[in-house]
Amino acid sequence: MTHGKVMPPVALPVCLLGANVLGKPNYCTIAWFTMIDDEPPTIGLFTGKDRRTVDGIRENGTFGVSVPSAEQVVAVDYVGITSGREADKSEVFPTFYGKLGNAPMARDCPLTMECELKQILEFGGTDLMVGEIAEVYTDEGAYRDGRPDAAELDPLLYLSTAATYHRLGEKVADAFKVGRSYSGKK
Repeated sequence: MTHGKVMPPVALPVCLLGANVLGKPNYCTIAWFTMIDDEPPTIGLFTGKDRRTVDGIRENGTFGVSVPSAEQVVAVDYVGITSGREADKSEVFPTFYGKLGNAPMARDCPLTMECELKQILEFGGTDLMVGEIAEVYTDEGAYRDGRPDAAELDPLLYLSTAATYHRLGEKVADAFKVGRSYSGKK
């Protein structure tokens, strides 16, 4: 076992953070995001300080979150390594808008959310975008028996310390059920 002050090897889901910047959609790749609350549904995404997409979030008060499939890895990585200050990324993904009207989402992603900005929390090297989810859009093919199917969503994962992308593996157990069989013995 190793120890010390290092970044833990964490596998994180990847999303595309979208915002209109000067009237055009701009996307950046984010791996530090999570649900914060379920009533109202609230999401949080950490971004670098100098992200062009954040300019659009501040300008419009809205943003889109698109969860890409592993098949989209090339375009997803491109928008993560390319600054919106240096390149026009508006054509990388076909874009659509929902009921808010100005939160761009990537049409080809199996799961997307449009959000209203509620707050930005500033830290030393990052900012936390906190948004209330106004609407969720999913690809109908990503469901089986009326429930989301992880294999069909095929979410892209990022292994932080190795700087590599991965796909989801097999189902291990049902959450909130498997623990009922715990007996206290190893």
